[in-house]
Amino acid sequence: MSETVDAVVIGAGVVGLACAYELAKRLDSVLVLEREVGPGREISSRNSGVVHAGIYYPQDSLKTRLCIEGNRRLYAWCEAHDVPHKHTGKLIVATSAEDEERLRAIARHARDVGAGELRLMTGAEAREQEPELRCELALHSPTSGVVDVHELIASLVHQIIEANGMVVYHTGVDSIRKTEGGWLVQTTDSKGSEMELLARRVVNSAGLSALDVAGKSGLAEAERPWRLHPCKGSYFALGSGAPKTRNSLIYPLPSGGGLGVHITADITGARRAGPDAEFVDTIDYSVDESRVERFAEAVARYLPSIRPEHLTPDYSGIRPKLVGPEGGFADFVIRSPESQPGMVHLIGIESPGLTAALAIGARVSDVLA
Repeated sequence: MSETVDAVVIGAGVVGLACAYELAKRLDSVLVLEREVGPGREISSRNSGVVHAGIYYPQDSLKTRLCIEGNRRLYAWCEAHDVPHKHTGKLIVATSAEDEERLRAIARHARDVGAGELRLMTGAEAREQEPELRCELALHSPTSGVVDVHELIASLVHQIIEANGMVVYHTGVDSIRKTEGGWLVQTTDSKGSEMELLARRVVNSAGLSALDVAGKSGLAEAERPWRLHPCKGSYFALGSGAPKTRNSLIYPLPSGGGLGVHITADITGARRAGPDAEFVDTIDYSVDESRVERFAEAVARYLPSIRPEHLTPDYSGIRPKLVGPEGGFADFVIRSPESQPGMVHLIGIESPGLTAALAIGARVSDVLA
């Protein structure tokens, strides 16, 4: 006989955990299923931990709305649950006269969408803060920052358990079938033990495997027209001999469908360059040392004294992009198909997914609870 629960969330990344927390506030029994040995082991723990302001994306997109809302929710969560974080602000720099108008357009757009109080700075003003910087114009975003992702994940797990929810690891989903009472979810754990759950609601927050889970749920191909393009982003650590920077976050202008190789500093102050963007066919988290010349060249456009010897391989992450190398914009997919009442699919939740996580969780909870 199947155990019955109010909701099953598939995937214990930060977005899945945020969904589970919001549902656990409203429902009696919420269970998170995660195939890895712990939470956030794939996408969530392998990003830069930047809290974004919602500057770049189209005005009416989910990425913009949920990022801006999520920014506020995330800082409030960190304050309430003692999660280490910093309101560092962020500099976006134009390194040539030709790029100045692009940066001014970004500033106008950011103000229009409500991405915080932004300030344009002349090159001279920016260099007063960052003497090593090559810059014609800079945009300062005060609501950007950094968060300790591991502590954020741990706090979400703790709050789910406090709300009488459960998080189960080492457990993969084999099939999801619609029944009269909800959704029959069949699982197998790492020891080969099988389990059957009857869930009144299901959230597919499986990240890189979200399309596979959608297929297992019986969602017709015509209703899942998406394709995920795994995109690897590598990071190189800046050594002690690297040029000093005062700002934790320094970004070039966006390029190639991404935000460009930028400088970040985590909650401890450790600085990194990255990520780049490399579309891949296999999941491999090793960092290719031969990319160091390319990284140094990219960073040197705005920090000209950087050298390859200042950089050492650090870590990488793989994000589930809905557009391939051809580029273009693709929004988050948060879909509850008419053919699947009680089911929500989260597809292509990449950057700014970490910032938007709590807002995504609230939205999913409103749909299902």
